[in-house]
Parts: sequence; C-alpha cells; structure tokens
Amino acid sequence: MMKLLYAVILFLSLSSWAKPTDQLIILTTFTAESLQPILKQFKQQYPEVHFTILHRREASSLRLLSHDDHDIDIVISSSRTLFTPLVEEGRLLPLNALNYDSTFQQQRFMQDSIANVAIFGYSGYGLMWNDDYLAKHHLPSPDSWESLTDPRFFRHLVMSSPARSGTTHIMVENILQHYGWKHGWQLLMQIGGNLSSVSARSYGVKNSIARGLVGIGPIIDSYAYESQKLFPFINFTYQPNSPLMPSYVAAVKNINQAQHSIEFIKFLLSDDIQQTLSTSSLNKYALHQTMRQPYEIAALDHRLMEQRSTLVKQLFEQSINYQLIRLNQAWQLIHKIKQLNGLSSEEQRQFNLAIRLASTPPVSETQSRNPILRNSLSLSRGDIPTAQLTKNWRTIMTEQLDQAIRICEQLLENHESKRKR
Repeated sequence: MMKLLYAVILFLSLSSWAKPTDQLIILTTFTAESLQPILKQFKQQYPEVHFTILHRREASSLRLLSHDDHDIDIVISSSRTLFTPLVEEGRLLPLNALNYDSTFQQQRFMQDSIANVAIFGYSGYGLMWNDDYLAKHHLPSPDSWESLTDPRFFRHLVMSSPARSGTTHIMVENILQHYGWKHGWQLLMQIGGNLSSVSARSYGVKNSIARGLVGIGPIIDSYAYESQKLFPFINFTYQPNSPLMPSYVAAVKNINQAQHSIEFIKFLLSDDIQQTLSTSSLNKYALHQTMRQPYEIAALDHRLMEQRSTLVKQLFEQSINYQLIRLNQAWQLIHKIKQLNGLSSEEQRQFNLAIRLASTPPVSETQSRNPILRNSLSLSRGDIPTAQLTKNWRTIMTEQLDQAIRICEQLLENHESKRKR
C-alpha cells in the first residue's frame, strides 16, 4: 500500500513540475528531408520552437510509442495502423478546437474517421518505371498488377515488403481484398517470380528505378513525382481500383508536453499549406485537390487489414522475400513450358500441379481467418512461437517450390527427348 501511495505522490510531483516545452518531437514514417521545408515555415510563425525528427518504420514506431516514458509530441504517417493503439488507449490530445471536417474526410477517403487523428493530405499509388531502361531492354510499359506477370519482365521488377513499408502493406492488402485471398496470393507470387529484389524500404524502390538498376516497381505517387522533377525518363501511372492513401497527423499526450502541438496540426490544415502541398517537398495532394490522373477508387477494409496485419506481413516474408531465388527459377521454368506444344494429359496434370505449388502460400484462406493464429503472431524477431511458426511456413514454401522446379525440369527434359527422336 505504501509503495502505491509513494508512486502516486511521485507521479503528482513530476506532473506539477512538468511544464509545456518549446521542443516539438515528431515521429514520422516520412523522410526527414520531406518535412524540413514545412517545419521551417512553421518556425517562421513560432521562432521559439525547436524540432526533433524521429524517422522510423511502422514496426519500430509502434515499439517506441508503446513505452510510457516517450517524449513524442506529434505522429505523422500514411499508416493508419500506427494510430490505432494510441486511439484505443486514449493517448491522443483532442482536436476539437480545430473544427476540421471529419465527415468530409470519411466520405472523401471512403473510410471511417479516427478520433483525434486529422488527415492533412493524401496520395495514390501505382507503377513507376524508367523509360530509358525499358527501351534498352525492349520492354513494354506496364499498366496494371497483372501486366507485371509478363515473362518479359523477368528480374526487371522491384518492390518493397509490407513488413518494412506501410504503403506497400496497403498495396498488398488491396490486392488480397480485390482479388480474394487465393487469387491475390497467386498474383503476388507470380509477380514475385519476376522480382529482381525486395527492397528494404519503399524509398529504395524509387532509387533503384531512377538509377537504372531495375525497370519497374509499385510505389506511392509522391516518390514517383519527386523523381520526375529530377529525371525526364521517369514515368508513372496509377493502379486502377486502388484506395486513396491519406496522410495522418495526431498529437500524443506525454509528461513533457510541447505547447505548440495543436498549433502545428492546425498549420498543416491551413490554407497556406494546403495551397502548396502538392508542389511542396511532401508531394501530397491537398484535401480538396483532384488527382492528376483520375481513376476508379476502391474502398479498403481497414479493420480487416489491421486484424491480419502481422499475418500478411510474415506470410509475404516467408513466401516471397525469403524465397526469391526459388520463385525466380520456378516461374522462369513455368513460362518456358507454357511455350511448348503437345503436352500429354498426364504432363498437363503435372504442369498444373507445378503452377499450383508455385502460387499457393502455406496459409489457406480458412486458416487466415483464425483469430488465434492472427493474435499469436508478432513482428519481433525474439518471439519464439512466431519464429517456430514462420520457420514451418518457410520450410513448406521451400518444399513446394523445389517440387515445382523438379516437375518443370522433368517436363522440359521429356520434351527435349521427344524432340530428338
């Protein structure tokens, strides 16, 4: 009892000493460079403010925010998942004084609004490519996810992993929701067969394409437009039937509260920032701005995405990222066999099996709905149950791809033997 009383007294004492500070600590999944010009503008209005920017990936941000002693004042991200625990735990400052139109945001972006989280801009995503690279390798321009399965794109593609990029997670989830679990993974794994690499971050996709190291990749529009400002050979098209990707901002409660947190959010929503947002270093569309290339916008089930977030991320890692060499080999062989004529009924059956093995993840749609499975997974490398489960998935996927490769090699060998007779 005395320990509890002492803890309460200590907390109240610390709270009475704590005063609002002029230090504004911003946690963001955006690059620090993209935020700097806007922070400079804010500082012109509030010269006493000093900024600290913490650039982290989503998983790292969630770990940082889970600590009770953090000093983070502002969170800026395109990842809705990053704000969910803060909302559920009541750890955000109210935004009532801003009078922002949450109903408009809900209708505009086809999603439920989040309490005390404001949307200050938005993006779309699509395919970015290097025209010079495509011309050099005699490749067509891509126009959809399906076009990326073209065997001519073998090892000419790059993408990030949903485990490392919040925007890529939205792209992958949109595929799974649009095509369904089974056909969505079939498409993802066939695209995986054409990947040259899986980038450690989505920014790396942009750099690889701009430098001519690879030809094409799925990417958020702001990165594509950033590259187009520098390189005339960069092209981009939006992915049809995809969701808009809002840019969120919220003020987080902490014991050393920055006194200008709400003013900063108000600044992002101001006319001065909104009128120049699309030409700023952030390259985001303003709230009422129309897109350069109109396309059919699809709603995304954010609740479903959050429920299976870790499952989808881990499954992509085990089935695509860690299997890239085998996926390349399996799908290259599959595409070769597709060019053959005269397969017997038994050979066709074997070929269909090879395709199924190379495009089926180790978790079925029924299993993916299991809340026990979903809740038992973690992105922490130190979580032993997750490590055991994902190792099993990786083993299953390896065996499937090895079997698909053996089947294809045997079919090609049989065809060669027939040809020589």
